[in-house]
Amino acid sequence: MRFKMLKLAALAAASAGVLAVTSGAAQAATLPPRVTLENLATSRVLDSNFGGSVYTLFSNGGYYQKWNVVPTLYGTVNLVDAATGRCLDSNTSRQIYTLPCNGGSFQKWLVEDSRFGTVVLRDLATSFVLDSNAQGNAYTLPSNGGSYQSWIPIAA
Repeated sequence: MRFKMLKLAALAAASAGVLAVTSGAAQAATLPPRVTLENLATSRVLDSNFGGSVYTLFSNGGYYQKWNVVPTLYGTVNLVDAATGRCLDSNTSRQIYTLPCNGGSFQKWLVEDSRFGTVVLRDLATSFVLDSNAQGNAYTLPSNGGSYQSWIPIAA
């Protein structure tokens, strides 16, 4: 627990150089051009495969766990898997996966500043946020302010 608190304190201090806060109703955050997203609650990172599945695993440094951040319309970003070139996508059934990038609003993510140097990723089309659990499942849910919906952006 002490290590986790020290890690959070270090991330909060370091995040000042990584996150640029802008004005708006929900504070928007800017991600580095390539990022690994570590879940605050589980310490697992967002991962995917060529089949389009999205899940979380413990960090292994692989390209499937690195996401290229591509600015798009409306202050949103596409998150493009560095290994597959596929965009993070979701649907109204709260499923999350990757598909070839198509410019659709289900592939556009609002990056919102959160606590402890974390961000919340909100799907533009559904308004649901990226969530996960300790079993490694990733999905979207309505925002609840919980730590399973908070992601630590680590420059990759």
